[in-house]
Amino acid sequence: MSMVVRTNTMALNANNALNKNNSTVAGNLEKLSTGFKINRAADDASGLAISEKMKAQIKALDTASKNAEDGASLIKTAEGYMGEVHDMLNRIVELAEKSANGTYETKEGGAAKEAFGAAETDRQALQDEVDQLTAEIDRIATTANFNELKLMDGSMDKDNATNKGLVVTNDTLENGVFKEKGTSVASTAYTAGSALTLQIGETSGAADKLSVNIKSFKTDQLFNSLTTDTKNANNVATAQLVVAKNTTSTNANGVTLNVSNQESASVVAEKVRDVINDVSAQRAKLGAMENRIDYTINNLTTASENITDANSRIRDTDMAKTMMQYTQGNTLTQAAQAMLAQANQAPSSVLQLLQ
Repeated sequence: MSMVVRTNTMALNANNALNKNNSTVAGNLEKLSTGFKINRAADDASGLAISEKMKAQIKALDTASKNAEDGASLIKTAEGYMGEVHDMLNRIVELAEKSANGTYETKEGGAAKEAFGAAETDRQALQDEVDQLTAEIDRIATTANFNELKLMDGSMDKDNATNKGLVVTNDTLENGVFKEKGTSVASTAYTAGSALTLQIGETSGAADKLSVNIKSFKTDQLFNSLTTDTKNANNVATAQLVVAKNTTSTNANGVTLNVSNQESASVVAEKVRDVINDVSAQRAKLGAMENRIDYTINNLTTASENITDANSRIRDTDMAKTMMQYTQGNTLTQAAQAMLAQANQAPSSVLQLLQ
């Protein structure tokens, strides 16, 4: 190797090695300080693309889990309101059974001649409580809400039915024959509501959505089945004796149940049991849906956990391995610095030839 002073190849080699080692050490310091193995696309272009897709999926799964939890809370709230309605319906059955007993005072000596609103003190007390209970059912149905979303007024019922038409209070029996003095409550066409849709998955597909349908609990619809025409021994439609307009309710179409005479009270006790079964069926559906949502939340949480783990292997720094590489790079940097100092001294040996 010739001796030159213009170009110090050894110093250039040492300097290049030093720059490479400095770059490696800087990269390792960045990874150790940020905790990320991929800080920019240049670090790993394909890994970055995969990681970003996984991050979006994880966000979607976590949000879906929160959505499902909110949906479960809504269902629990609605089911709690329905529980109170159940209690009131059971109380109405109890009051109707009492009124159906012949030991209570009657008007004009016989239940057959006792029209709605004409009861004496005993049955009137029972009737007053039934009026208040049905009015409270209307109030709950009208006001029950979750985050200002009405739950039981029919706005969440996509199959909201048309009312059959109910009877006002001014009706009487004359000689065992039904005489209508008032007018019938007009049939009301209820606008179909919209079932609540819960987003419980990561995609916009139907499989990742859950529809919650809650029927109207307003008395004009809750007791709709009681308007079925059933005849008594005198060929009188007992339904006209059972259901009447409820003047104590804030619901304009609200109705009450007539327990002011034996015959009607007996029908009420029987028919309200069917209504209780309908409410039980609605609560059972919501309960089953709540259980389903619990499993959905567990599934979403598990999926998010697994994908987060996979993303971590792509994106996160292996601290032990990176620390090892940093130590190695730092040692090589110090060695390169020492060798650069030695290389820089090499041209000075030429001076010995000039002596």
